[in-house]
Amino acid sequence: MSTERDVTRIVRSWLEEGRTALPDRVLDTVLDQLPATPQRRAPWPARRLLDMHIPTRLAVTAAAVFALALVGLIAFPRVGGVAGPQPTVSPSPTVAPVPMPSSGTLAAGTYVMSPFVDNPNNSACWTPPQPGCSETPADDSIRVTLTVPAGWDPDPLHMGVWLSGKNAGPPGGAVLLVERGGWPYQDPCHGSATTAIQVGPSVDDFANAIANHPLLDATTPVPIALGGYSGKYLDLQIPADISACTDGYWPWEPGFYAQGPSQRWHLWILDVNGIRVVILTTDYAGTSAADRSALQAMVDSIQIQP
Repeated sequence: MSTERDVTRIVRSWLEEGRTALPDRVLDTVLDQLPATPQRRAPWPARRLLDMHIPTRLAVTAAAVFALALVGLIAFPRVGGVAGPQPTVSPSPTVAPVPMPSSGTLAAGTYVMSPFVDNPNNSACWTPPQPGCSETPADDSIRVTLTVPAGWDPDPLHMGVWLSGKNAGPPGGAVLLVERGGWPYQDPCHGSATTAIQVGPSVDDFANAIANHPLLDATTPVPIALGGYSGKYLDLQIPADISACTDGYWPWEPGFYAQGPSQRWHLWILDVNGIRVVILTTDYAGTSAADRSALQAMVDSIQIQP
């Protein structure tokens, strides 16, 4: 019969195309070949089928078989098809951070620092110390983990990283350091131990001392979170002329001195379980956008273990 051949052709075409949804035209064609099912049980089902001509019964049977096959394919899609099960993606293995070396060019990777352990460049107190200041082992356990891209070196103070070949100097250098935050000088250009402004140990003590200093060009501190801890953020602009500062331009001590005029400092001052930790980055107007972006990405990657 031509109708049977049409159903076969349509269904076979649908199967070869690998579809998983039954087109309306195919469904209508199949349903047209099936006798309507009465709502009540007929008293003569056997006679009804026997009264059909043999070719007609074969056509009905073939249509029913095709319908069942199509329903099965829709309910159970073929393995490996569009709707089949997807392969399980295994999680990427966790890479353990590498201890920050003391020299050499760093390969791209994740490093861990212990910035406050036996580091004379990051001492909590001056020599001679500020009145009432004493070194404490409470922060020796602090570990700072960060992800470093290619093109950076450990800084010689063992407190962070800076750009290979450019260091932190003008016109395009950049650096990331980890400090405690110290006592500001009354005059950053002519500072000494006798001209320091005493500040307390908290985040606000240090942030407000920098922001309120009459000779420091700093922004108002704003609340932030970094590395799992909260604190304050502010910017500090180094003057365009620091040539008269024969001993360097020191905003506070212990800490970092300006590496060149118009250097820009960015400070994340954090409270790590009662211990003040300062993440300091510096750049210049001439620092490339790519290097500034890498610097910010390193800051964003920082995790701190107390």
